[in-house]
Amino acid sequence: MSDRPTGYPKPAYAWYMVFLLLVIYTFSFIDRQILGLLGPMIKADFQISDTEFGILTGYAFAVFYTFFGLFCARIADSRSRRGLIAVGLLVWSVMTAMGALARNYGQLFLMRIGVGVGEATLAPAANSLLADSFPAHRLAMALSVYSMGIPVGSALAFIVGGYVIGVASEMPAVVLPGVGEIATWQKAMLIVGLPGILLTVLMATVREPERKGLKGTAAALPVREVLAFVGSRFRAYGGIFFGVSAIAMLGFGTLIFLAFFFARFHDVAPGQVGVVFGIISVITGPMGLILGGWLADRWYSQGRKDAHIRALLVSPLGFAIPAIITPFVADTTTVWGLLAISNLFLNLPSGVAFAGLQIITPNQMRGQVTALYVLCTNIIGYGSGPWLIGFFTDHLFGDEMKLNYALALVAAIATPLSIGLLAWSRKAFAAAVVAEEDRLRA
Repeated sequence: MSDRPTGYPKPAYAWYMVFLLLVIYTFSFIDRQILGLLGPMIKADFQISDTEFGILTGYAFAVFYTFFGLFCARIADSRSRRGLIAVGLLVWSVMTAMGALARNYGQLFLMRIGVGVGEATLAPAANSLLADSFPAHRLAMALSVYSMGIPVGSALAFIVGGYVIGVASEMPAVVLPGVGEIATWQKAMLIVGLPGILLTVLMATVREPERKGLKGTAAALPVREVLAFVGSRFRAYGGIFFGVSAIAMLGFGTLIFLAFFFARFHDVAPGQVGVVFGIISVITGPMGLILGGWLADRWYSQGRKDAHIRALLVSPLGFAIPAIITPFVADTTTVWGLLAISNLFLNLPSGVAFAGLQIITPNQMRGQVTALYVLCTNIIGYGSGPWLIGFFTDHLFGDEMKLNYALALVAAIATPLSIGLLAWSRKAFAAAVVAEEDRLRA
């Protein structure tokens, strides 16, 4: 296969777009996950439970991120994708910084809704841009590199967050008009939110690529047609939607409660957790994504039509044992090592899942299908993960010192569920790949 089929941008420019979107995606995850590291301070200031903190970090963001994502997807399927990303980036950066104004749990909850609304623009627009910039046999690697924003952003949320906590704690008192003196964690949110605003300028350097594989008008298809199409291939889509959501439930839930876990069981301060886990994540996260992209592209190039599902199955098979036993290991050094293994395999699915969806979906509905996928991963994964861990800790085990049991239980649920769903969809996905290849050749 040619490295540059007709109609695609030059590889150098296409990869420039990947890396710019990677930087923006990284900032989105810093703004999204900074609360995980600041959690002990927020919980102490607002006197909230683990369950309430789980809702704040999960559903406050995920519900609005998801449903605004459906609206943004229709824009991504028919209008300027770079403009959509620029507006969203501005909104979520401002709303993160405005966390400095929150005086109670309800106000911070509203700020996190705003972050979710802004970030809803990114996934459908970025995936559609890249799907029109790389041929199918190169797409999984491109989207895996882009998806490094997840582990790199998470890592920097910890590394930068740990550093910013130190800086904020040493800063003189900051008094905002009408608000009064702000806490250390609020200073940290102000510091991490503002730089993202500058990135909006760089979106002007992105050119809209030609939309590939169109049959007729470039207008986005009606929602009912998209839902009918997904329903016609429900098993192919459903395995990715729900299988990866189960993985996200474990990954994001664990990440949000990591600072609490180390404080309660290993006497490690949030700042130190941020630096150590940040370093681990910035290495193992990209390794997992590259592994996933490499496996999917290699198997697809070899003619395996189920290549992307095979690559996704590597994830739960890799993290199963370390994720379940880590909460009960007493030695802190061993815990860090097990977390490194888990983190590698928990990050593997992101690029592969996006690429798999793109190659079985017609161009005019890619944004909306991506939004449906994001709906599942956010409600089930990013929403339910933190909430379940908090709920199990508070109400099933009834003791915050049983957080380790809650973490292990979520791992024990997510692992077989993801394996079963992905295996269930493998043959249907392969059939959908063949059908879409035949459609494009027609």
